[in-house]
Amino acid sequence: MSKKESYQTARGTRDILPKDQPYFQMIRHTSECVLQSLGIQRIDLPTFENAEVFTRGIGKDTDIVSKEMYLISKRGDDIKDPTYALRPEGTASAVRAYIENGMGSMPQPVKMYYVGPMYRHDRPQKGRYREFYQVGVEIFGDRSSKADYLSIMSAWKILSDLGLKNIIVYTNSIGCPACRPKYIKKLKSYYKKNLNKLCSDCRVRYEENPLRLLDCKEDGCKKLAKSAPLIIDNICDECKDHFQSTLELLDYFEIRYDLDPYLVRGLDYYSRTVFEFAAKSDKERQNSIGGGGRYDELVELLGGAKTPAVGFSLGIDRVVELMREQKIKPTPIRGVEVCILQLGEKAKEVSKKVYEMLSKHNTNVYFVPTNDGLRTQMRHAVKTGAKYALIIGQKEALKDEVILRNLNASSQETFFVKDILEEIQKRIEKDKC
Repeated sequence: MSKKESYQTARGTRDILPKDQPYFQMIRHTSECVLQSLGIQRIDLPTFENAEVFTRGIGKDTDIVSKEMYLISKRGDDIKDPTYALRPEGTASAVRAYIENGMGSMPQPVKMYYVGPMYRHDRPQKGRYREFYQVGVEIFGDRSSKADYLSIMSAWKILSDLGLKNIIVYTNSIGCPACRPKYIKKLKSYYKKNLNKLCSDCRVRYEENPLRLLDCKEDGCKKLAKSAPLIIDNICDECKDHFQSTLELLDYFEIRYDLDPYLVRGLDYYSRTVFEFAAKSDKERQNSIGGGGRYDELVELLGGAKTPAVGFSLGIDRVVELMREQKIKPTPIRGVEVCILQLGEKAKEVSKKVYEMLSKHNTNVYFVPTNDGLRTQMRHAVKTGAKYALIIGQKEALKDEVILRNLNASSQETFFVKDILEEIQKRIEKDKC
């Protein structure tokens, strides 16, 4: 007899169990309420795209593309198709959608959000998975600092409405294509004398993505970064004015931020304002919960007309971890509220009438006709999590009555069928208080 095989989830993935779902549902619901209230509309993007959307958009020399992107292997009749990749982030896909669907001809700005899984072949650790979930926002067609503010504010409001405390926005300006090359030259000149002190990854970054030298987490590289020339001191007047205007809006609306002159983003497409969200307790920002910035060149890079844009993403998995750390209880999922227990054939018709009446008036009611006895049905009702059971037997059916039982208190009363809807709604509403 062969040993039974035991299968497990792939490394870096996990099952999101029913006990964890209230956290995820609360984050999705809160995000959608906040974003829709700000006039930001939902878009659903494909889980995989032509890999060039990411290699051109994110940058082929970034860690995401060079080390972490999941490519989909080709088979048989797919051989002539382009190479596809599971999406490692949402911005490049949103830009492709903006261009492909002619959104540039729509009234600007176009504001969109998305919620869903992303995929990176990253080293799994606490709060970091190879399949992870994000909520993201992209705003196209507004070059003003108001769009930068709206992007930061909408993420801030989501986190605040979830009840999270001591969240800080870290922000910086990394300049634009006009002023950044001069800074890169100055930065490389500084690091050229210290190449032997850099970690192996940073020696590669020196050639391919020099800005990333500033946010390496290795101790030796962090020490070198402290003496590096600051980008904020080397941006043009237009970038300075834009950044100052953004900060003034954050001040006006009392959104807490810290200036971080070493903050850069890991993707090639960013320019001007960049920002990151982290808990005050996370001093090293090893587990930032989100971030974003402006990317005015990306739409043109992917084949569209030159279009200013800004956006952010929040890591849902990391937000869940932080909610747990701060002991925030998620809003309970509204499950079964009432179970109908039917005893005997003659009670079926009345039970169905009560079921339809409650269902049409936004009550979560469970009813499946059965020949089981009352004790068995009662046990099942308790398992569903319902607080109330409606018991309808032969006697109740003949009198057009129903017994309302509180399953938590083990108390019960009898009502006429015509009165039961009002009574149930009154009790459910009282339970919410």
